Amino acid sequence: MSHTQKKSLLRYVMPAIALGVFAFLMVAYGSAYTPPKAQKQSIICYKFKEGTSAEAMKKHLEQFQDLKRELPEIVNYSAGNTISNGSNAEYDVMHYLTFRTDSELVKFRQSTQYQAFEKSNEANWEKVLVINSEIK
Repeated sequence: MSHTQKKSLLRYVMPAIALGVFAFLMVAYGSAYTPPKAQKQSIICYKFKEGTSAEAMKKHLEQFQDLKRELPEIVNYSAGNTISNGSNAEYDVMHYLTFRTDSELVKFRQSTQYQAFEKSNEANWEKVLVINSEIK
């Protein structure tokens, strides 16, 4: 094989090699840094005291939503108002939180942000129910 033919072959092979190395690095990086799957869920239900203003309830929801932005332990968050056949629902609002591990759930509950949320809203709550479970 002549020198010119080797150069020509090298021009065709080098992009394929570079692409292969790039693809390998992408796969290696992706599998090495994939976060663990979410395994824990916490549902927190609140019943507001009679006479709690709509503004106070809205503040409660907004502050809880802020926790998702402030705390990286929360993988996923949603909230909803409870629906009942009558006007006396057992709870008024439910917050659904997803975490990767038990330790992240504990860290969330002990965080200064969550503690501040509880302190600023607890006067409006009649009762609170917390349900923690594993995601299968």
